[in-house]
Amino acid sequence: MFIPFLSLVAVVLAGQPITLATFDTIQSQLQDPALRILDTRPQADFDAGHLPGSVWVDMKAAEKLASQPAGLRDSQAWTTWLAPLGITSKSHVLIVDGARQLDAARAWWLIRYLGVDDVGLIDGNYPLWIKQNRPVRKEVVKVSPSTFKVQFREDRHATRADVLAAIKSNQTVVVDARSETEHTGAVAKSKRGGRIPESCHIEWTTLVDTNGVFLDESILKAKLTKLGIKPGQPVVTHCQGGGRASVDAFVFERLGYPTRNYYLGWSDWGNSDETPVATGKP
Repeated sequence: MFIPFLSLVAVVLAGQPITLATFDTIQSQLQDPALRILDTRPQADFDAGHLPGSVWVDMKAAEKLASQPAGLRDSQAWTTWLAPLGITSKSHVLIVDGARQLDAARAWWLIRYLGVDDVGLIDGNYPLWIKQNRPVRKEVVKVSPSTFKVQFREDRHATRADVLAAIKSNQTVVVDARSETEHTGAVAKSKRGGRIPESCHIEWTTLVDTNGVFLDESILKAKLTKLGIKPGQPVVTHCQGGGRASVDAFVFERLGYPTRNYYLGWSDWGNSDETPVATGKP
């Protein structure tokens, strides 16, 4: 279902504030029963040590499910995936990874898309937590299975039809989170290489440092202003298959932009014979 972007501005901006929690904040709240820390690293890494009270997230299963035909509409499958996380309507969910926010942001976007509102990221990845000698545990916390009822947030997700309508309207900014070589078409990871016409290139790695710490908001705002993106302008992010675009989406939402993630991204657009493609330097 296509929902015009301009009609979503009030909905998105009036929603749950997007949390980016510092290590100090996390450490001071470890005993809070409402806090649910999710760890998106491989299970072997999680088993070797993790933040106290954290719960492992099977991101391989999530990526596989999301990439299947109609996978992003399978409420029963997503309810089953959410269950081991023990999330309730009262949970304050924060997510950590070891991949510079790439996995954490994907989990953040997916869980928010499934209807959980109070979801944020931890500013810094697990290796940085270790470097700072923060508390670590090996024991696995047992949580009661979640009975959270999935309610897809259509205001967070964009389809191919939505993006086609957006580029025709000239009111929405399409943001490409992929690498420069993918954006220009020098590297093709689908049947066709290139970019969505008139899309703005903001590679996800330029928004977060190697320790998984996001750039200061003033720097991010200046970056977007230089690219000609106006405050509050509707945005669609995309990459090849959802993850990198989720990092960009997190930044835009934190800065107050109504944002949707074209989750299937270039894996959908570049494999279609019916979508416009631009190549070469913009």
